[in-house]
Amino acid sequence: MSRILSSNDTTPALESTVFPSPLYRESIFTGHELTPSGFPSARPREAVAVWIPAVLIACFILLAWVRVFDYQRFRQVLLAPFSKRFMHQLTREGNLFRERISIALGIVYLLTYALFLFEFNEQILGFSFPEAAGGWLFIAIILVFTVFTAVKVAVVRLLGIIFRTRETTDDYLLNTLILALVSGPFLLASLVLIVYIKSAIPVMICAAVFSLLILFRFIRGFFIGLELRKFSYLFLFVYLCTLEFLPLLALVKILIDQSQSKGV
Repeated sequence: MSRILSSNDTTPALESTVFPSPLYRESIFTGHELTPSGFPSARPREAVAVWIPAVLIACFILLAWVRVFDYQRFRQVLLAPFSKRFMHQLTREGNLFRERISIALGIVYLLTYALFLFEFNEQILGFSFPEAAGGWLFIAIILVFTVFTAVKVAVVRLLGIIFRTRETTDDYLLNTLILALVSGPFLLASLVLIVYIKSAIPVMICAAVFSLLILFRFIRGFFIGLELRKFSYLFLFVYLCTLEFLPLLALVKILIDQSQSKGV
């Protein structure tokens, strides 16, 4: 027992033999000269209001309904602005002003046009309306546009009765209706990009194309008016400019004056 107690412990020597100490050499990887900085925070995306997808879905449902139940008539409407044959076919086969396809596509045009104006103000103009914000502003745009269209149609029909040009007036109103119905699907497809991309580029592209459609409607209306021999071309041009462009310019002037008075 005393021999065991007096013997030296060889365990550390055996461990160093079996498990030798690691040798550390200089690493081939050198340090970097980059200066540490904070991570840039991504700009949070603005949330889309709940009512906007609801409006888009409702328009898609109406458009699908028209596509399924009135495909031939819908095809004639799409081709009518570019072909007199389809324009005459629309007139021969019924009264487009009283058909259900006009009601459905008219609602699509009304909702998409109002939503486009709402997004154009939100992303480009930036006018603030404390009395009507968000969905209330959208409803206000719908009401104003509906009243404006009703007054415009009433004035055109009244002038057609006064100047005894009811047939040409009906052709002009039919041309306006067809181009409005055609503009609805285009605005609907554009609004999907405008609403969810939140960039000024698709807004400006859509505005440019829509302006071309308004110019095309003006030119078509001018050629329809050329059928009247009792009026001069200058009178016809001034008449169409008063109907098409003067109300828009007046609306823009009112919005600019209102924004300046509120300090926007």
